Amino acid sequence: MKSLFINSLFSLIFFAGTANAYPDLMQPVGTSGLPLKVFKDHDRSDLFWYIPISVEPWTRDSTYRSALFKDENNRALSFVFRGQPSVEESMIREVAKGQKVPVANFTPIFLEYSKDFTCQNIYAGDPNVTWLFPNQIGNYLEMVPVSIRVKNDPELVNEVFNLINGGGLACTVSVGFKAYSMAYKAHYNFDLNQVYSRFESSAHAEGFWWEIDLHTVLQSMRQEGAFDFHLDEDTTIPTSVLDQKMAAAFEDLERNVITLLFTPAMKLPNGSLPDRGKAFSLRADYIRSEQNSHFLLKLSSDKVTVKNSQIGIRLGVK
Repeated sequence: MKSLFINSLFSLIFFAGTANAYPDLMQPVGTSGLPLKVFKDHDRSDLFWYIPISVEPWTRDSTYRSALFKDENNRALSFVFRGQPSVEESMIREVAKGQKVPVANFTPIFLEYSKDFTCQNIYAGDPNVTWLFPNQIGNYLEMVPVSIRVKNDPELVNEVFNLINGGGLACTVSVGFKAYSMAYKAHYNFDLNQVYSRFESSAHAEGFWWEIDLHTVLQSMRQEGAFDFHLDEDTTIPTSVLDQKMAAAFEDLERNVITLLFTPAMKLPNGSLPDRGKAFSLRADYIRSEQNSHFLLKLSSDKVTVKNSQIGIRLGVK
């Protein structure tokens, strides 16, 4: 008999103690091919989150076993599937051993939603085959019921019967869960001395720079290729969202350059224009150096988001 890693009471206690904790999608843990996904916690490297990749038939005892019926004349078949998205305890123990932490440091990832339940479409549109499955499979460790009815076609009845008794029918469901993920990771490589010289040569007579002017000059230098810019991002996201994140990365660069090269103006010039932002002056103590000629700036941002994924459901008796 397979032992399942359920431990519901501990999971509730653990989750209550980590209410603001989330798995970090940027820190996946190797599972040596085991059928589960594991991620480190975003804040604590000794905590781990896991999610199964398949809903399997219930085999622990006879309480929720699936039921398959076929009449003697092969004219009708009924199958009531009961399964659970569970993970065997032995799998968790193997991963925990590799990470050198106790099994108690692992907790399941809770689902925000499930949708788009679909099964292999070899019977799609067949009037002799009817399906009934839930619109939402529920949360982790909840029972997933599916029922199938086949009638009037002995050959089809036998085919479905053999598939269910064999490897099972293949189905999938889309799921979502909250996790930390990368918004962007940007790398800027540029000559900080050159940037300083550009502002120095273009300085106003008063020696003041307004925020809007700083932004304009830095954007101009970026378009001229003064900044070697590389952005790590998921290319499957919509272009408009990617553009927003590239803009956010450059805004972070601007803030860093302003901090490195400028100081807030102690006395503002007369006749300041509205909506120009704060006034700055170039640092008098800036020292040109070889290191600054190859200045590397790394920026990153992450946030809690709903991760879209998919798990399988194997409609079989065992």
